[in-house]
Amino acid sequence: METALLNYFVFDTQIRSTCDFNPVFLEKGKSIYEVVRIEQSIPVFLTEHIDRFFSSARLEEINTGLSAAFIRKAIRLLITENRVKTGNIKFLHHQSPTGDTHFMAWVMPFFYPSSHQYNRGVNVGSMHGERHNPNAKKALYALRQKADRIMKEKGWYEVIYINQRKDITEGSRSNIFFVEGDRLVTPELSLVLPGITRSKIIMLSVQNGIQQKERTIQLQEIKQFDACFLTGTSPKVLPIRQFDDLTFQVPHPLMQFLMKAYEHCIEEDIRQFRW
Repeated sequence: METALLNYFVFDTQIRSTCDFNPVFLEKGKSIYEVVRIEQSIPVFLTEHIDRFFSSARLEEINTGLSAAFIRKAIRLLITENRVKTGNIKFLHHQSPTGDTHFMAWVMPFFYPSSHQYNRGVNVGSMHGERHNPNAKKALYALRQKADRIMKEKGWYEVIYINQRKDITEGSRSNIFFVEGDRLVTPELSLVLPGITRSKIIMLSVQNGIQQKERTIQLQEIKQFDACFLTGTSPKVLPIRQFDDLTFQVPHPLMQFLMKAYEHCIEEDIRQFRW
């Protein structure tokens, strides 16, 4: 279940002690949410996260009653009161079965890859699983618990969801890209969450003349690719060494270029950030 770190979290319009954090009610009803990475006390790509939050609300036909200004204020308050330098903040709108709604934001546990994992890559594996309305970022606790259990049993960094047609879609907390020669291939947008990091990698590819294609990718196809990597708020751009029983090239020049370009993208966002 959810855990709040440090001293304070936000509940509706109030700042409260994490001693009072009790998220049990989130298990019933539905929630849309975002997880924002904090670096140098700055929320990275905050505008994009807030935009996607409201996009999820529209897709799920939820009227949050919130404004972008309110969410920014809540996140700024959390960073200031908890003196956050680095970490992840989760903000969430919950609607109960009876129609009651609440807003929450808190500093959550985070697990960033080690330098060894960036250099050597990580192991991932496939799992049958589908998210209804995948373009919306919403809490699916049963699916998440199943994914976490399998990752723990197998020693995998991530699980990659495979739908009924055996198409590769996305990771439980990430998107996935494949390298084929000098171009990128990634599952089509209709099948996945439109990840913030995913969109930045596509943007960087276009800016740097790297060919990229979004299409359906079947599990049996992955043996034809040279390399693959995960993208996400916590992993950033993370090479995959092994996918199920297939081994991929790590390091790979195209991946290394995108890893550096994405770091520069973060640095620029931090430099230009204004509350």
